[in-house]
Amino acid sequence: MGLVGRVALGVAGFSFGGRDREVDLATVRAGIAAGVGILDTARAYAQVDVPLYGEELAAEAARGTGVIVGTKGGHSRIGETTWDADISAGRIRADVEGSLRVFGGEQLDLYYLHRVDLAEQPVEEGTSVLAELRDEGKLARIGLSNVDVPGLERAARVARIDAVQNLHSAMGRESAEVLVWCEANDVPFFAYSPLRHSAGAAHLAAMAAERGVSLQRLQLRALLASSPVLSVVSGATRPETVLDSLAAETEPWDEALQAAYTADLS
Repeated sequence: MGLVGRVALGVAGFSFGGRDREVDLATVRAGIAAGVGILDTARAYAQVDVPLYGEELAAEAARGTGVIVGTKGGHSRIGETTWDADISAGRIRADVEGSLRVFGGEQLDLYYLHRVDLAEQPVEEGTSVLAELRDEGKLARIGLSNVDVPGLERAARVARIDAVQNLHSAMGRESAEVLVWCEANDVPFFAYSPLRHSAGAAHLAAMAAERGVSLQRLQLRALLASSPVLSVVSGATRPETVLDSLAAETEPWDEALQAAYTADLS
């Protein structure tokens, strides 16, 4: 099962208060029915009174579909506006076991260390235990989220890294150096929050209006066109925006759009 060239549907946006679970579940299922092949969740995508909301939502929606699910550990919601970060061996092993119970299987498709940038422990500690869990058959793939190039290089000396997920938007290009590392090492890269700073995309916005499509679709398409190893994590929370995100995969990309995007970046 490949990980590249897809629009993943992230459930983070479903996890913050006042949600109707049945509506959220219907939205994720609609995305899967329309062709979403990867769901993205995490232990931290939770409500204060429903600490596993994000994982439980993804697990129920994906059950029996064959859809790949990526989840994350070492980062949990501990209050209304507070989260922790702990990638120690004991914590990661416990989080993985918890995720296995939620998903009800013997192996998780893809598991990330979540807030590598905030944890006090060295990245090697969490990476080592993920590698052990992969060797034990509990994880099919392992990844790092919110990591820089030095951290990636240190982790890669410990174990093979199967995926990276970082903040990277069409206009901000926040993880450009990490993306270069992923390209050089043939590691799938997932860009989360890909639509930040949309107000700066004036040229793409004009092209979107001219072609009768959304600016958001063209921004996602621009990211997909920017690298052969890059996928985007859509934060859409309504069926219509999920479908619009998916349409970015097949939206034609031509010299005029590339020129508009280049002009927006300059």
